[in-house]
Amino acid sequence: MIKHKLLFNALNEWAPIPSNEWSALSEVLQERVLGKGDFFLKSGTMAEEVGFIISGFCRQFYIHEDGSESNHTFNFENELVAGYPSLLEKVPSKYNIQAMENVELLVTSYAEFEEFFARHPCWERLGRKVAEWNYLLKMQRETAFLTKDAKERYLDVFETRPEIIRRVPQYHLASYLGITASALNRIIKRLEKE
Repeated sequence: MIKHKLLFNALNEWAPIPSNEWSALSEVLQERVLGKGDFFLKSGTMAEEVGFIISGFCRQFYIHEDGSESNHTFNFENELVAGYPSLLEKVPSKYNIQAMENVELLVTSYAEFEEFFARHPCWERLGRKVAEWNYLLKMQRETAFLTKDAKERYLDVFETRPEIIRRVPQYHLASYLGITASALNRIIKRLEKE
């Protein structure tokens, strides 16, 4: 129940959830553990679930035709994780979601979660808040790629999402920033001298 309390506290910050609605959601949640390297979602498959991360973190990434990878985002504790484009468009996912550490989640099917939107206004509010948050993150990232150089993008991540700097391996961070690992290494060394 402690895991459920963590989820309740996180969701309640976005939208106040009445106790009877929380009880109904608790009934459809399942605990799941992913080992490091396991997939929550693989590209080419349909996303069907929404997860809430209790511990650990995941990366969302694309695999290009040449086999190289590009990290799209990272999801940490107290965050929702899902293949939203696949869920919303009802098409196979174009990206993967992989555990970077052992990950504990609370999971429900998106179909079950969607039914909650009609139950009570709190769920519609929650859905809107999550959509707004994801939109803002997407716009900030796009704006950074269009208007900032690699050093500025690194400093943005350092200030706004320090857990990425602390926990994500440097080569994955470089991919997330759209640069090579050696370029990131040069940026870090330069910043250490300043």
